[in-house]
Amino acid sequence: MKKYFLEFLVVFFGILLSFMIDNRMKYSERVDNKNFLLGQLNEVIKEDQIQLKIVESTLNDCLESISILIYDHKNKILHDSAVVKHFSNVSSKMSISFFPQKSIYNQIVQSQYLELIENKKLKENLASLYEHLNDRNESVNLKLDLFNQEFDLALIDLVYYRTILNEVENSVDLDTSIKDYNISKGYRNNNLVMGYYMNAEKRVIFYLELLKKYREIMNEITTELNNK
Repeated sequence: MKKYFLEFLVVFFGILLSFMIDNRMKYSERVDNKNFLLGQLNEVIKEDQIQLKIVESTLNDCLESISILIYDHKNKILHDSAVVKHFSNVSSKMSISFFPQKSIYNQIVQSQYLELIENKKLKENLASLYEHLNDRNESVNLKLDLFNQEFDLALIDLVYYRTILNEVENSVDLDTSIKDYNISKGYRNNNLVMGYYMNAEKRVIFYLELLKKYREIMNEITTELNNK
């Protein structure tokens, strides 16, 4: 009986040890895959940071044109050509959007690698970037797109112009030139125009604040990933 019992123990512990080694190897492989994907994510975020700078620059340019148009509508100092230039700038750049690339993050989530990330702050920032901020961003962009359409339709009879699309070095920005234009006599003293300018200013400022949060969180994530 002792002989059979010892043989049983040898087989049992042999199987148990094999099972533990197999689990350890699978865990080690999952950790390696997680680290590989986090490395890829770091590179993707760096690409997104470049795109974010372009979007912020474009919106700041748009905001400057809005401020000039608001000032001119009160003081009436600009030549019509300058008014059209800034109006076109607002119309073409107001609804520019930023969306971070989510494919690598989605792969991390679907592969259940998030649970392997020990850095709690990193996990929180990833959720903020790709979940919470993303939901707000989609809502803000939809409202901005709809407002931009309303802006153009409401003012199309007051400010008429044709544009030429110029080539740019990136796929995000938009550059146009004015070909010909006409400003209605009713433009200068129209309170509706001022209302749309002030509304546009408010919406662009709000979006820039949201993009600031994107920039801060992405900076924190890249710092964490570079230091791990």
